[in-house]
Amino acid sequence: MIMAASGLERRGHGIVVGCADKSVISKKAQALNLTTVPVSFKTDFDVPGFIRLLFALKKYHFDIIICGQNKDTKIASIAVRLVGGAKVIARHGLQLIRKKFKYHFFFTRMIDGIITNSASIKKEYESYGWFHPGFVKVIYNGFTAPAGVASFDFRTQFDLPGDALVMFSAGRLASQKGFEVLIDAAEEGHKKGYNWYFFIAGKGKLRDELENRVKSKGLQSRVRFLGFVEDVLPYVKGADIFVLPSFYEGMPNAVMEAMGLGKCCVVTAVNGSVELIEDGLDGILVEPRSSTALFNGLERVSRDRQVRESMGEAAAAKIRSSFSEEEMIDNFESYLIDKLEKTDSIN
Repeated sequence: MIMAASGLERRGHGIVVGCADKSVISKKAQALNLTTVPVSFKTDFDVPGFIRLLFALKKYHFDIIICGQNKDTKIASIAVRLVGGAKVIARHGLQLIRKKFKYHFFFTRMIDGIITNSASIKKEYESYGWFHPGFVKVIYNGFTAPAGVASFDFRTQFDLPGDALVMFSAGRLASQKGFEVLIDAAEEGHKKGYNWYFFIAGKGKLRDELENRVKSKGLQSRVRFLGFVEDVLPYVKGADIFVLPSFYEGMPNAVMEAMGLGKCCVVTAVNGSVELIEDGLDGILVEPRSSTALFNGLERVSRDRQVRESMGEAAAAKIRSSFSEEEMIDNFESYLIDKLEKTDSIN
């Protein structure tokens, strides 16, 4: 969303980013010279946050508010009805509503549309029978590989053997990401004699549990946790294979970035991943929650460098043609202008 906001501002639209003061999002927005306001909500009934939003509405006279979480959507829809003027759009990077009565009222009566980054989420929402055609809109995330990304040298930095095959993964150390399955697949590869080395970037509450799992299998030299990494792109570029073993995703930015950098990706066949990758052509899709399936997928591409390079080249071409940053911004701009009935500005 910060990428989209920056792109829309470059095109002359007025953008304000509401977020927690001094947060990572705030710092990224300010680094791009975007206006920020300290508006965030801890609960569905965050009165101080609600009051700050009312002041922001009166000050900036927003035409559209895009909300990233359900509590944001609920609070914004009520605030708009008090102050007036703005349309409220929910943006769902993951499936955030179920076919339950508690969601029905707000998402059919109080907001003006839903943006999602995955066709699978749109299909699920439309199966509820709640929304009129066009209410749920798919706008894919975008990525344009920056020039001059330097490769991180895993072999030198970690004293790996010359024939080591480097697998890299990134994400929160949470149950959703399936890293325990990755560790089990690493164990299978080690037992079969493959010289695979796995590196995982990210932080989270499961780190101790995952590290203990690695120790219990004697894989300390084969599976390493890098902690939080500010810029993962050099690590992605320096790896031989990018791996994402998630149990569910929206549209996984990590996979999109790895594909954009020309990496062969082995990922679970969930949600947006199946919209990014055509199995065997520009990556490998495997059954989620199965260490055997993940091992088999890694084995498919570990034996032949030319196969990996061919898949990586096809992946990069797909991102350039269908998932670029500019295309994402084009789609956002067209959608928002349409919501405003072809008015001249987006604020």
